[in-house]
Amino acid sequence: MTRGMRVRLGLALPLIAALVAGACGGLGVGGSSVCPAPTLEPVRTPGGAGTSITYGFLIDRAYTGDAKRSPSYPWPQLPMTALNTVAASLTKLDLRPGDSVFGTWISHNSNDMREIFLPLSQVPKSSAAEYPAAPTPPKAPLNQLECNDYTAKVRAYNAAAQEWKAKVDEIAQRAAAQDAQTVATFVERTQAAIRGAAPVQDPVGTDIYGGLAVAGGVFGANPGKHKLVLFSDMTDTVGNPVRPDLAQSDVVVGLYHRDDPSDQGRGQRDWETTFKTLNARTPVFLPWAATTADKIVEQLKATGR
Repeated sequence: MTRGMRVRLGLALPLIAALVAGACGGLGVGGSSVCPAPTLEPVRTPGGAGTSITYGFLIDRAYTGDAKRSPSYPWPQLPMTALNTVAASLTKLDLRPGDSVFGTWISHNSNDMREIFLPLSQVPKSSAAEYPAAPTPPKAPLNQLECNDYTAKVRAYNAAAQEWKAKVDEIAQRAAAQDAQTVATFVERTQAAIRGAAPVQDPVGTDIYGGLAVAGGVFGANPGKHKLVLFSDMTDTVGNPVRPDLAQSDVVVGLYHRDDPSDQGRGQRDWETTFKTLNARTPVFLPWAATTADKIVEQLKATGR
């Protein structure tokens, strides 16, 4: 080899090395690939139903409507209006498998088991849907020499992912239809039980705390969120010493009315303080005219599932 050839070859080697490095890539900074970022089809298995909710309904059957309380709403307007409101609310509550409902009377002996007009019942849980295994995304290439192969693998993966999603969507739709039918059957059966309840006037007294104790016991035995609706003028006359733990339950007081406006306002403030001491959330009071199934449901949904 002549000296001139050696000089030319020495000058060419760095250029050849640069061209080879540019063609093959390499690991790059921090070991990252220099291939174009692929667009991988996202895959996600549908989630579960979330936290279950227990709904409790307490209805005052000791509401006498005498001159000391509310002659505006004579017996049995309050308990019958309450029963109809609860029955209508069930279709609007977005009940799901695993949710539960119970109802009990407020009377002079509210914690008597015989006061339960709607035993705790749960929307049946459907069998868990079995989804096929999702496709495994291809491993990222180490250099540009693997890019063409990687691109082909991405195309195959995306096609498999689209097929997988179609199967999962079909399974999920069937499961949702089954759940909807389960809920509809539960609501129909529960509404029949509610409409069959026959309140008997209790002229002896009103044990609000006894009713709250029943609700607290049911909530404590059933994990998840707890939502309580009372239909009463909230005038406690028994003075039951029990003070249940309502553990962050949501509380709505419906059909709330006392003929004396100052007494009504004072009663609301007193019970707001009381519910705070019982560890419940601040209650929402709905006056008689504002107590509708839609309004009850709106308040119960306000804090989500």
